[in-house]
Amino acid sequence: MMGRMSVLVVMVLVLAVAGAAPAAQMMNEAAAKQLDTAIAHAKNAAGASTTAQVELHLHHVINCIEGKDGKNYFTGSGDVCQGMGQGLLKDLQAAGMAGGHALPYVEIAGSVALWGLSQGMRKDLARAKIAAEVAQSTLVQAKANFK
Repeated sequence: MMGRMSVLVVMVLVLAVAGAAPAAQMMNEAAAKQLDTAIAHAKNAAGASTTAQVELHLHHVINCIEGKDGKNYFTGSGDVCQGMGQGLLKDLQAAGMAGGHALPYVEIAGSVALWGLSQGMRKDLARAKIAAEVAQSTLVQAKANFK
């Protein structure tokens, strides 16, 4: 009886671990997609020729980073990361150690993107574009550390 119980416990543990692996993989894939999208939009912002374009793409970056529940999420700019996950901050936190390595870079990129938005609102195109470049570079570092 004790032997059967031990086998049952081991089987339950194996199934639990096996189920956790695909869930973690899905979370990593969601975060990777959002990260690639945020990088692309930071690049778009850095290459934009008007403050309105910079602001739009930086809002996209923020929306990907924070997700729909983020305090700086801006519905009016659209959600280019819709359906990819819950936002980089949440998905990286849920992605375990790999996410933990990338998370500080994403947090910094979010702060820089918000600063860039404030520069765009002041109609300072040069500073807004520099912020977009820094955000892009920082997100690229996040991707390099997402392992």
